[in-house]
Amino acid sequence: MLSDARSRQRLTVVAALLLGMVLGAGALRISGMGGSGDDSARLADGEVTGPTQLTISSLNALGADHTASGGNKHGWAPGPERMKWLTQVIKAEGVEVIGLQEFQFPQYQVWEQEMGTSWDTYPGTAWGRKGMRNSVAWRSDQWSMVSASWEKIPYFHGTILRMPVVLLQNIATGQQVYVSSFHNPADARGPAAKWRKQATDIEIAMVNRLRADTGLPVFVTGDMNERDIYFCRMTAGTDMIAANGGVNTGNGGLGGCSPTRPTYIDWIFGSPETTFTNYHANRGPKVRKSTDHPMIVTEAELPPVLPTDCPTTSPTPTTTVTPTPTTSPTPRPTGSPSPNVPSPSS
Repeated sequence: MLSDARSRQRLTVVAALLLGMVLGAGALRISGMGGSGDDSARLADGEVTGPTQLTISSLNALGADHTASGGNKHGWAPGPERMKWLTQVIKAEGVEVIGLQEFQFPQYQVWEQEMGTSWDTYPGTAWGRKGMRNSVAWRSDQWSMVSASWEKIPYFHGTILRMPVVLLQNIATGQQVYVSSFHNPADARGPAAKWRKQATDIEIAMVNRLRADTGLPVFVTGDMNERDIYFCRMTAGTDMIAANGGVNTGNGGLGGCSPTRPTYIDWIFGSPETTFTNYHANRGPKVRKSTDHPMIVTEAELPPVLPTDCPTTSPTPTTTVTPTPTTSPTPRPTGSPSPNVPSPSS
């Protein structure tokens, strides 16, 4: 009988140890601490993988034509050289996703040389050499593109340009996010407030449509050429929050609206489930000699989601947009742009 009692005691201890190991492994998987090698298994099992964290940026790179022969920025380094300096800052900041404006073909070529296969961009060359001026770029080891499309935005004198809207998926957590890069017109070629208002209307409508249709997080980046006006309109017309904070009480007009100071014309907005931290406008030496804009950088965190909650297809941002195929790293749009939109051959 004593032998049987000891055997039963040993079996009880072993069973308890095994149960503890199983529960401990489960807790590690749920908390996202099981190591990157477990990511695929967790996604396949539909388990919670922890919050999604990213460093996101918005940057007007000062188009190469500004510093080329005949440009209006005399004494500046050429666009390709300036872009090389900016890629160094982007890497140093640890940026994973960025909205680029005034990103012209000579700068794109340097980007490809410096970033190589570790980054993807949209639209790339899919819209021709002039079409990449507004782009979304992301680290390909951390994010993959689900689908991509565009919004038609009025620019100088109302000329319509396509500006990108990309649905990205985090490789580790499965979280999907929309990221856009916009450039609303300045008054450099005549009063443009009318076109900025129309552009902002389109951008607000896009955010609301994507939020209503998918419920996914949305990030808006860009050079909006407005400070208080853009902040107040975007935060009043959507549920978005600015990466640098600010308050909009919804009392109408600008009276109940107070963006955080200093306020720039370059913006990052995110949907309200985003927690922004470490916002800063980088005006370090390399940025100052490369562009007349700050590089806006912020860290963002999104709460955990079940990968099965993410849609497998992307709705088109507008009824006039045809989404691109999802199988190509730089898909070519199949929509029919209006006559004053750069064609793929331009």
